[in-house]
Amino acid sequence: MRSLAAWGLLLLTGLAVAEAPADFAFGVPLAASGPQALFQVELPPAVYEGVVRADLADLRMFNASGEPVPHAFLPRPVPVREKQPLLPLPFFALRGAAGSGVEGLEVRIERQTGRAVVTMHGGEPKPLRDATLLGYLVDAAALQQPLQALVLELPGGADNVVSRLRVDASDDLARWQMLVADAPVLRLAAGGQRLEQLRVEFSPRRAKYFRLSWPPPAPAVELAGLAGQPGEAVVEAPRRWKQVVGSAVSDKAGEYAFDLGGQFPVDRLRLLLPQPNTVAAVEVLSRARGSDPWQRVALSSVYRLGATDQEVVNPDIVTATVPHRYWLLRVDQRGGGLGAGVPVLAAGWVPQRLVFTARGAAPFQLAYGSSSAGPAAYPIATLIPGYRAEDEDRAGALPIGRASSGSPYLLAGESATRVAIDWQRWTLWGSLLLGVALLAWMALRLARQVSRSEPERPGSGPGKDGD
Repeated sequence: MRSLAAWGLLLLTGLAVAEAPADFAFGVPLAASGPQALFQVELPPAVYEGVVRADLADLRMFNASGEPVPHAFLPRPVPVREKQPLLPLPFFALRGAAGSGVEGLEVRIERQTGRAVVTMHGGEPKPLRDATLLGYLVDAAALQQPLQALVLELPGGADNVVSRLRVDASDDLARWQMLVADAPVLRLAAGGQRLEQLRVEFSPRRAKYFRLSWPPPAPAVELAGLAGQPGEAVVEAPRRWKQVVGSAVSDKAGEYAFDLGGQFPVDRLRLLLPQPNTVAAVEVLSRARGSDPWQRVALSSVYRLGATDQEVVNPDIVTATVPHRYWLLRVDQRGGGLGAGVPVLAAGWVPQRLVFTARGAAPFQLAYGSSSAGPAAYPIATLIPGYRAEDEDRAGALPIGRASSGSPYLLAGESATRVAIDWQRWTLWGSLLLGVALLAWMALRLARQVSRSEPERPGSGPGKDGD
Protein backbone atom coordinates (compact mmCIF):
# COMPACT_ATOMS: atom_id res chain seq x y z
CA MET A 1 0.00 0.00 0.00
CA ARG A 2 2.77 2.45 0.90
CA SER A 3 4.53 1.80 -2.40
CA LEU A 4 1.32 2.44 -4.34
CA ALA A 5 0.71 5.71 -2.48
CA ALA A 6 4.29 6.84 -3.10
CA TRP A 7 3.98 6.02 -6.79
CA GLY A 8 0.73 7.97 -7.03
CA LEU A 9 2.33 10.99 -5.31
CA LEU A 10 5.20 10.84 -7.78
CA LEU A 11 2.74 10.90 -10.69
CA LEU A 12 0.80 13.81 -9.24
CA THR A 13 3.94 15.93 -8.97
CA GLY A 14 4.15 15.77 -12.80
CA LEU A 15 7.20 16.15 -14.87
CA ALA A 16 7.97 19.77 -13.96
CA VAL A 17 11.55 20.77 -14.71
CA ALA A 18 13.29 24.13 -15.02
CA GLU A 19 13.05 25.76 -18.46
CA ALA A 20 16.14 26.03 -20.62
CA PRO A 21 16.88 27.67 -23.99
CA ALA A 22 16.59 24.25 -25.64
CA ASP A 23 12.87 24.23 -24.77
CA PHE A 24 12.22 27.04 -27.25
CA ALA A 25 12.23 27.17 -31.02
CA PHE A 26 14.36 30.25 -31.65
CA GLY A 27 16.77 32.61 -29.95
CA VAL A 28 18.11 36.13 -30.41
CA PRO A 29 21.43 37.25 -28.90
CA LEU A 30 21.42 40.51 -26.97
CA ALA A 31 24.36 42.87 -26.61
CA ALA A 32 24.12 44.55 -23.20
CA SER A 33 27.24 46.14 -21.79
CA GLY A 34 27.59 48.50 -18.88
CA PRO A 35 27.19 48.60 -15.11
CA GLN A 36 23.37 48.95 -15.17
CA ALA A 37 21.28 46.40 -13.30
CA LEU A 38 18.39 46.75 -15.76
CA PHE A 39 18.37 46.81 -19.57
CA GLN A 40 15.63 47.35 -22.10
CA VAL A 41 15.43 46.03 -25.64
CA GLU A 42 13.00 46.55 -28.50
CA LEU A 43 11.58 43.28 -29.81
CA PRO A 44 12.73 42.62 -33.38
CA PRO A 45 10.25 41.47 -36.08
CA ALA A 46 11.60 37.90 -35.89
CA VAL A 47 10.06 37.50 -32.42
CA TYR A 48 6.54 38.15 -33.73
CA GLU A 49 7.17 35.68 -36.55
CA GLY A 50 8.27 32.89 -34.19
CA VAL A 51 6.09 33.13 -31.06
CA VAL A 52 3.18 30.74 -30.59
CA ARG A 53 1.16 33.06 -28.38
CA ALA A 54 0.10 36.56 -29.42
CA ASP A 55 0.51 37.79 -25.82
CA LEU A 56 4.22 36.81 -25.96
CA ALA A 57 3.80 34.46 -22.99
CA ASP A 58 6.16 31.95 -24.66
CA LEU A 59 9.11 34.33 -24.42
CA ARG A 60 11.98 34.04 -21.93
CA MET A 61 15.26 35.73 -21.06
CA PHE A 62 18.37 33.63 -20.28
CA ASN A 63 21.92 34.47 -19.25
CA ALA A 64 25.10 32.82 -20.54
CA SER A 65 24.64 29.91 -18.09
CA GLY A 66 21.19 29.14 -19.47
CA GLU A 67 19.48 30.40 -16.31
CA PRO A 68 16.22 32.34 -16.71
CA VAL A 69 16.34 35.97 -15.57
CA PRO A 70 13.34 38.15 -14.61
CA HIS A 71 11.75 40.27 -17.31
CA ALA A 72 8.74 42.56 -17.81
CA PHE A 73 7.14 44.47 -20.67
CA LEU A 74 7.15 48.25 -20.69
CA PRO A 75 3.77 49.90 -21.33
CA ARG A 76 3.01 50.86 -24.90
CA PRO A 77 4.27 54.42 -25.55
CA VAL A 78 1.47 56.97 -25.90
CA PRO A 79 1.50 59.89 -28.36
CA VAL A 80 2.89 63.09 -26.87
CA ARG A 81 2.05 66.67 -27.73
CA GLU A 82 5.05 68.77 -28.65
CA LYS A 83 5.12 72.56 -28.65
CA GLN A 84 6.24 74.06 -31.96
CA PRO A 85 8.62 77.04 -32.28
CA LEU A 86 7.37 80.49 -33.22
CA LEU A 87 7.36 81.32 -36.93
CA PRO A 88 7.96 84.91 -38.10
CA LEU A 89 5.17 86.19 -40.34
CA PRO A 90 5.17 89.00 -42.92
CA PHE A 91 2.56 91.70 -42.23
CA PHE A 92 1.37 94.85 -43.94
CA ALA A 93 -0.15 97.97 -42.45
CA LEU A 94 -3.73 98.74 -43.51
CA ARG A 95 -4.35 102.50 -43.65
CA GLY A 96 -7.39 104.54 -44.52
CA ALA A 97 -9.73 107.27 -43.38
CA ALA A 98 -10.18 107.56 -39.62
CA GLY A 99 -13.28 105.76 -38.39
CA SER A 100 -13.78 103.80 -41.63
CA GLY A 101 -12.53 100.46 -40.31
CA VAL A 102 -10.71 97.69 -42.15
CA GLU A 103 -13.99 96.25 -43.46
CA GLY A 104 -14.23 99.06 -45.98
CA LEU A 105 -10.83 98.33 -47.50
CA GLU A 106 -10.47 96.28 -50.65
CA VAL A 107 -7.16 94.43 -50.36
CA ARG A 108 -5.33 92.51 -53.10
CA ILE A 109 -1.97 90.72 -52.89
CA GLU A 110 0.19 90.39 -55.99
CA ARG A 111 3.18 88.09 -55.73
CA GLN A 112 6.00 89.30 -57.91
CA THR A 113 9.49 87.84 -58.00
CA GLY A 114 8.99 86.12 -54.69
CA ARG A 115 7.71 89.27 -52.95
CA ALA A 116 4.14 90.14 -51.91
CA VAL A 117 2.81 93.54 -52.97
CA VAL A 118 -0.37 94.69 -51.22
CA THR A 119 -2.81 96.94 -53.07
CA MET A 120 -5.62 98.66 -51.12
CA HIS A 121 -8.69 100.57 -52.31
CA GLY A 122 -11.37 102.15 -50.17
CA GLY A 123 -13.06 105.54 -50.06
CA GLU A 124 -11.45 108.74 -51.28
CA PRO A 125 -7.68 108.49 -51.78
CA LYS A 126 -5.70 110.43 -49.19
CA PRO A 127 -2.02 111.25 -48.91
CA LEU A 128 -0.19 108.51 -47.02
CA ARG A 129 0.81 110.95 -44.25
CA ASP A 130 -2.86 111.71 -43.57
CA ALA A 131 -4.05 108.05 -43.55
CA THR A 132 -4.87 106.41 -40.25
CA LEU A 133 -3.52 103.00 -39.20
CA LEU A 134 -6.61 100.74 -39.20
CA GLY A 135 -5.00 97.32 -38.81
CA TYR A 136 -2.62 94.80 -40.32
CA LEU A 137 -2.83 92.12 -42.98
CA VAL A 138 -0.79 88.99 -42.15
CA ASP A 139 0.41 86.73 -44.99
CA ALA A 140 0.43 83.09 -43.77
CA ALA A 141 0.03 81.42 -47.18
CA ALA A 142 3.45 79.77 -46.96
CA LEU A 143 2.58 77.88 -43.76
CA GLN A 144 1.39 74.28 -43.96
CA GLN A 145 0.35 73.87 -40.33
CA PRO A 146 -2.52 75.58 -38.50
CA LEU A 147 -1.80 78.43 -36.11
CA GLN A 148 -3.19 78.65 -32.60
CA ALA A 149 -1.77 82.04 -31.51
CA LEU A 150 -0.22 85.26 -32.76
CA VAL A 151 2.60 86.83 -30.74
CA LEU A 152 3.03 90.59 -31.11
CA GLU A 153 6.31 92.51 -30.95
CA LEU A 154 6.00 96.16 -30.02
CA PRO A 155 8.52 98.89 -30.87
CA GLY A 156 11.18 99.71 -28.32
CA GLY A 157 10.08 102.40 -25.91
CA ALA A 158 6.37 101.56 -26.20
CA ASP A 159 5.86 100.99 -22.49
CA ASN A 160 2.35 102.34 -22.00
CA VAL A 161 0.16 100.34 -24.39
CA VAL A 162 -3.39 99.32 -23.44
CA SER A 163 -5.70 98.26 -26.27
CA ARG A 164 -7.97 95.53 -27.63
CA LEU A 165 -7.41 93.38 -30.72
CA ARG A 166 -9.66 91.55 -33.16
CA VAL A 167 -8.40 88.70 -35.36
CA ASP A 168 -10.10 87.50 -38.58
CA ALA A 169 -9.05 84.78 -41.02
CA SER A 170 -9.58 84.36 -44.77
CA ASP A 171 -8.38 82.34 -47.73
CA ASP A 172 -9.42 84.74 -50.49
CA LEU A 173 -9.28 88.24 -48.92
CA ALA A 174 -13.00 88.61 -49.64
CA ARG A 175 -14.75 86.47 -47.04
CA TRP A 176 -13.52 86.82 -43.47
CA GLN A 177 -14.26 84.75 -40.36
CA MET A 178 -13.78 86.21 -36.90
CA LEU A 179 -11.48 84.16 -34.64
CA VAL A 180 -11.08 86.56 -31.68
CA ALA A 181 -13.45 89.45 -31.02
CA ASP A 182 -11.81 91.39 -28.20
CA ALA A 183 -8.39 90.23 -26.97
CA PRO A 184 -6.46 92.39 -24.49
CA VAL A 185 -3.09 93.78 -25.56
CA LEU A 186 -0.96 95.63 -23.06
CA ARG A 187 2.51 96.57 -22.00
CA LEU A 188 3.00 98.57 -18.83
CA ALA A 189 6.28 99.55 -17.21
CA ALA A 190 6.78 101.05 -13.75
CA GLY A 191 9.56 100.97 -11.21
CA GLY A 192 11.73 98.73 -13.33
CA GLN A 193 8.94 96.15 -13.64
CA ARG A 194 7.08 95.31 -16.82
CA LEU A 195 3.64 93.72 -17.35
CA GLU A 196 2.92 92.34 -20.83
CA GLN A 197 0.08 90.57 -22.63
CA LEU A 198 1.17 90.27 -26.25
CA ARG A 199 -0.12 86.80 -27.11
CA VAL A 200 -3.51 86.35 -28.80
CA GLU A 201 -4.78 82.76 -28.75
CA PHE A 202 -7.58 81.12 -30.75
CA SER A 203 -8.70 77.67 -31.87
CA PRO A 204 -6.12 76.11 -34.23
CA ARG A 205 -6.82 77.41 -37.71
CA ARG A 206 -5.06 77.11 -41.04
CA ALA A 207 -5.67 80.12 -43.26
CA LYS A 208 -3.79 82.00 -45.96
CA TYR A 209 -4.40 85.40 -44.41
CA PHE A 210 -5.09 86.88 -40.99
CA ARG A 211 -6.31 90.40 -40.32
CA LEU A 212 -5.65 92.36 -37.12
CA SER A 213 -7.75 95.36 -36.12
CA TRP A 214 -8.95 97.14 -33.01
CA PRO A 215 -12.55 98.03 -32.24
CA PRO A 216 -13.13 101.73 -31.52
CA PRO A 217 -12.44 103.48 -29.27
CA ALA A 218 -9.39 101.23 -28.59
CA PRO A 219 -6.14 102.91 -29.67
CA ALA A 220 -4.09 101.60 -32.57
CA VAL A 221 -1.32 99.11 -31.85
CA GLU A 222 1.98 99.79 -33.59
CA LEU A 223 3.84 96.55 -34.42
CA ALA A 224 7.56 96.05 -34.86
CA GLY A 225 7.26 92.33 -35.55
CA LEU A 226 4.81 89.42 -35.56
CA ALA A 227 5.14 85.66 -35.13
CA GLY A 228 2.72 82.74 -35.35
CA GLN A 229 2.50 79.85 -32.89
CA PRO A 230 1.62 76.59 -34.67
CA GLY A 231 -0.66 74.13 -32.92
CA GLU A 232 0.92 71.41 -30.85
CA ALA A 233 2.21 68.53 -32.95
CA VAL A 234 1.21 65.00 -31.96
CA VAL A 235 4.38 62.90 -31.96
CA GLU A 236 3.79 59.16 -32.07
CA ALA A 237 6.26 56.39 -31.40
CA PRO A 238 8.03 55.24 -34.58
CA ARG A 239 6.49 52.20 -36.21
CA ARG A 240 7.92 49.29 -38.11
CA TRP A 241 6.28 48.25 -41.36
CA LYS A 242 5.96 45.02 -43.27
CA GLN A 243 4.64 44.80 -46.84
CA VAL A 244 2.85 41.74 -48.20
CA VAL A 245 1.63 41.23 -51.78
CA GLY A 246 -1.97 40.06 -51.89
CA SER A 247 -3.32 37.02 -53.68
CA ALA A 248 -6.73 37.05 -55.35
CA VAL A 249 -9.24 34.71 -53.68
CA SER A 250 -10.53 32.22 -56.24
CA ASP A 251 -14.22 32.45 -57.18
CA LYS A 252 -14.64 35.66 -55.13
CA ALA A 253 -14.29 38.82 -57.18
CA GLY A 254 -12.70 41.71 -55.36
CA GLU A 255 -11.27 39.68 -52.46
CA TYR A 256 -7.54 39.56 -51.72
CA ALA A 257 -5.83 37.52 -48.99
CA PHE A 258 -2.63 38.46 -47.14
CA ASP A 259 -0.37 36.45 -44.83
CA LEU A 260 1.85 38.60 -42.60
CA GLY A 261 3.82 35.56 -41.47
CA GLY A 262 3.62 36.52 -37.81
CA GLN A 263 1.50 37.87 -34.97
CA PHE A 264 2.42 41.56 -35.16
CA PRO A 265 0.49 44.02 -32.95
CA VAL A 266 -0.81 45.91 -36.01
CA ASP A 267 -2.54 49.29 -35.51
CA ARG A 268 -1.91 50.99 -38.88
CA LEU A 269 -2.64 49.79 -42.42
CA ARG A 270 -1.60 51.11 -45.82
CA LEU A 271 -3.03 49.79 -49.07
CA LEU A 272 -0.78 50.28 -52.09
CA LEU A 273 -3.12 50.19 -55.08
CA PRO A 274 -1.92 48.59 -58.34
CA GLN A 275 -3.16 51.32 -60.74
CA PRO A 276 -3.17 55.13 -60.57
CA ASN A 277 -6.42 57.10 -60.56
CA THR A 278 -8.22 54.44 -58.56
CA VAL A 279 -10.95 55.05 -55.96
CA ALA A 280 -12.75 52.24 -54.11
CA ALA A 281 -14.64 51.41 -50.93
CA VAL A 282 -13.09 48.51 -49.02
CA GLU A 283 -13.66 46.31 -46.00
CA VAL A 284 -10.66 44.98 -44.07
CA LEU A 285 -10.93 41.73 -42.06
CA SER A 286 -8.51 39.55 -40.10
CA ARG A 287 -8.17 36.28 -38.19
CA ALA A 288 -5.54 34.63 -36.02
CA ARG A 289 -5.68 31.14 -37.61
CA GLY A 290 -6.70 29.87 -41.00
CA SER A 291 -9.63 27.97 -39.50
CA ASP A 292 -11.07 30.95 -37.58
CA PRO A 293 -13.96 33.06 -38.92
CA TRP A 294 -13.08 36.46 -40.35
CA GLN A 295 -13.51 39.51 -38.10
CA ARG A 296 -14.13 42.99 -39.47
CA VAL A 297 -11.35 45.46 -38.64
CA ALA A 298 -12.22 48.56 -40.67
CA LEU A 299 -14.38 50.08 -43.40
CA SER A 300 -12.64 52.74 -45.46
CA SER A 301 -12.25 54.48 -48.80
CA VAL A 302 -8.93 54.14 -50.59
CA TYR A 303 -7.64 56.19 -53.48
CA ARG A 304 -4.59 56.89 -55.63
CA LEU A 305 -5.04 59.99 -57.76
CA GLY A 306 -2.88 62.28 -59.86
CA ALA A 307 0.33 62.09 -61.83
CA THR A 308 3.14 59.80 -60.78
CA ASP A 309 5.29 62.56 -59.29
CA GLN A 310 2.34 64.30 -57.59
CA GLU A 311 0.08 61.48 -56.47
CA VAL A 312 -2.43 61.94 -53.69
CA VAL A 313 -3.20 58.82 -51.67
CA ASN A 314 -5.53 58.12 -48.76
CA PRO A 315 -4.11 58.41 -45.22
CA ASP A 316 -3.19 55.36 -43.17
CA ILE A 317 -6.11 53.31 -41.85
CA VAL A 318 -6.07 53.53 -38.05
CA THR A 319 -7.23 50.39 -36.22
CA ALA A 320 -7.27 48.95 -32.74
CA THR A 321 -4.25 46.75 -32.00
CA VAL A 322 -4.87 43.49 -33.88
CA PRO A 323 -2.21 40.74 -33.47
CA HIS A 324 -3.59 38.57 -36.29
CA ARG A 325 -1.56 36.88 -38.97
CA TYR A 326 -4.15 36.54 -41.76
CA TRP A 327 -5.87 39.51 -43.43
CA LEU A 328 -8.55 39.85 -46.08
CA LEU A 329 -9.49 42.80 -48.29
CA ARG A 330 -12.99 42.99 -49.80
CA VAL A 331 -13.33 45.63 -52.49
CA ASP A 332 -16.64 47.10 -53.63
CA GLN A 333 -16.85 46.15 -57.30
CA ARG A 334 -18.81 49.22 -58.36
CA GLY A 335 -16.61 51.20 -60.74
CA GLY A 336 -14.48 48.16 -61.58
CA GLY A 337 -12.92 47.65 -58.14
CA LEU A 338 -9.14 48.04 -58.21
CA GLY A 339 -8.74 47.20 -61.88
CA ALA A 340 -5.92 44.95 -63.06
CA GLY A 341 -3.21 43.78 -60.70
CA VAL A 342 -3.26 43.01 -56.98
CA PRO A 343 -2.84 45.39 -54.05
CA VAL A 344 -0.03 45.38 -51.49
CA LEU A 345 -0.81 45.54 -47.78
CA ALA A 346 1.61 47.40 -45.50
CA ALA A 347 1.07 46.68 -41.80
CA GLY A 348 2.55 48.98 -39.15
CA TRP A 349 3.09 48.35 -35.46
CA VAL A 350 4.89 49.85 -32.46
CA PRO A 351 7.45 47.26 -31.28
CA GLN A 352 7.04 46.24 -27.67
CA ARG A 353 9.90 46.93 -25.28
CA LEU A 354 11.16 44.42 -22.75
CA VAL A 355 13.13 45.12 -19.55
CA PHE A 356 15.29 42.42 -17.95
CA THR A 357 17.67 42.19 -15.04
CA ALA A 358 21.36 41.67 -15.78
CA ARG A 359 21.62 38.71 -13.41
CA GLY A 360 24.41 36.25 -14.14
CA ALA A 361 27.04 36.34 -16.84
CA ALA A 362 26.61 37.91 -20.27
CA PRO A 363 25.81 37.45 -23.09
CA PHE A 364 22.06 37.28 -22.63
CA GLN A 365 19.65 35.73 -25.07
CA LEU A 366 15.98 36.06 -25.84
CA ALA A 367 14.28 32.67 -26.43
CA TYR A 368 10.81 32.34 -27.91
CA GLY A 369 8.45 29.89 -29.57
CA SER A 370 7.04 27.14 -27.34
CA SER A 371 3.67 25.41 -27.25
CA SER A 372 4.08 24.42 -23.60
CA ALA A 373 5.41 27.65 -22.04
CA GLY A 374 3.09 29.74 -19.92
CA PRO A 375 3.21 33.39 -18.82
CA ALA A 376 6.36 34.30 -16.89
CA ALA A 377 6.68 38.09 -17.22
CA TYR A 378 6.48 40.23 -14.10
CA PRO A 379 4.27 43.33 -13.93
CA ILE A 380 6.50 46.28 -14.74
CA ALA A 381 5.91 47.83 -11.28
CA THR A 382 7.12 44.59 -9.66
CA LEU A 383 10.30 44.30 -11.68
CA ILE A 384 11.05 48.02 -11.34
CA PRO A 385 10.12 49.30 -7.87
CA GLY A 386 8.94 52.90 -8.03
CA TYR A 387 8.40 52.75 -11.79
CA ARG A 388 6.70 55.73 -13.40
CA ALA A 389 5.72 55.88 -17.06
CA GLU A 390 7.34 59.30 -17.52
CA ASP A 391 10.74 57.92 -16.41
CA GLU A 392 11.77 56.65 -19.83
CA ASP A 393 15.36 55.67 -19.06
CA ARG A 394 15.31 55.44 -15.28
CA ALA A 395 13.75 53.13 -12.72
CA GLY A 396 13.52 55.35 -9.69
CA ALA A 397 17.15 55.87 -8.78
CA LEU A 398 18.39 53.18 -11.19
CA PRO A 399 19.31 53.98 -14.80
CA ILE A 400 18.05 51.55 -17.45
CA GLY A 401 20.62 50.57 -20.05
CA ARG A 402 19.94 49.88 -23.72
CA ALA A 403 20.47 46.45 -25.25
CA SER A 404 20.55 45.66 -28.96
CA SER A 405 19.40 42.47 -30.64
CA GLY A 406 21.35 40.40 -33.14
CA SER A 407 20.34 37.95 -35.84
CA PRO A 408 17.93 35.17 -34.78
CA TYR A 409 19.15 31.58 -34.66
CA LEU A 410 17.64 28.11 -34.28
CA LEU A 411 17.30 26.42 -30.90
CA ALA A 412 14.87 23.47 -30.77
CA GLY A 413 13.25 24.53 -34.02
CA GLU A 414 9.69 23.81 -35.05
CA SER A 415 9.46 20.80 -32.73
CA ALA A 416 9.13 23.17 -29.77
CA THR A 417 6.11 24.88 -31.34
CA ARG A 418 4.14 21.69 -31.99
CA VAL A 419 1.39 20.90 -29.52
CA ALA A 420 2.97 18.22 -27.32
CA ILE A 421 1.19 15.52 -25.36
CA ASP A 422 0.10 16.96 -22.05
CA TRP A 423 1.79 14.34 -19.90
CA GLN A 424 0.87 16.11 -16.70
CA ARG A 425 -2.83 16.04 -17.52
CA TRP A 426 -2.76 12.42 -18.61
CA THR A 427 -0.71 11.53 -15.54
CA LEU A 428 -3.31 13.18 -13.33
CA TRP A 429 -6.15 11.35 -15.03
CA GLY A 430 -4.23 8.09 -14.82
CA SER A 431 -3.65 8.67 -11.11
CA LEU A 432 -7.34 9.32 -10.53
CA LEU A 433 -8.37 6.20 -12.43
CA LEU A 434 -5.76 4.18 -10.55
CA GLY A 435 -7.12 5.52 -7.28
CA VAL A 436 -10.67 4.58 -8.21
CA ALA A 437 -9.55 1.08 -9.20
CA LEU A 438 -7.60 0.77 -5.96
CA LEU A 439 -10.61 1.79 -3.89
CA ALA A 440 -12.85 -0.66 -5.79
CA TRP A 441 -10.36 -3.49 -5.19
CA MET A 442 -10.14 -2.61 -1.50
CA ALA A 443 -13.95 -2.53 -1.20
CA LEU A 444 -14.28 -5.89 -2.93
CA ARG A 445 -11.61 -7.44 -0.74
CA LEU A 446 -13.26 -6.07 2.39
CA ALA A 447 -16.63 -7.46 1.30
CA ARG A 448 -15.14 -10.94 0.84
CA GLN A 449 -13.52 -10.85 4.26
CA VAL A 450 -16.81 -9.84 5.88
CA SER A 451 -18.62 -12.64 4.04
CA ARG A 452 -16.13 -15.30 5.24
CA SER A 453 -16.23 -14.21 8.87
CA GLU A 454 -20.07 -14.09 9.10
CA PRO A 455 -21.33 -16.75 11.78
CA GLU A 456 -23.61 -19.61 10.70
CA ARG A 457 -27.30 -19.32 11.54
CA PRO A 458 -28.65 -21.70 14.28
CA GLY A 459 -30.22 -24.94 12.98
CA SER A 460 -28.47 -24.74 9.68
CA GLY A 461 -25.61 -27.16 10.46
CA PRO A 462 -25.35 -30.89 9.38
CA GLY A 463 -27.70 -33.43 10.99
CA LYS A 464 -30.05 -30.70 12.18
CA ASP A 465 -32.78 -31.39 9.65
CA GLY A 466 -36.34 -31.50 10.89
CA ASP A 467 -36.90 -34.98 9.36
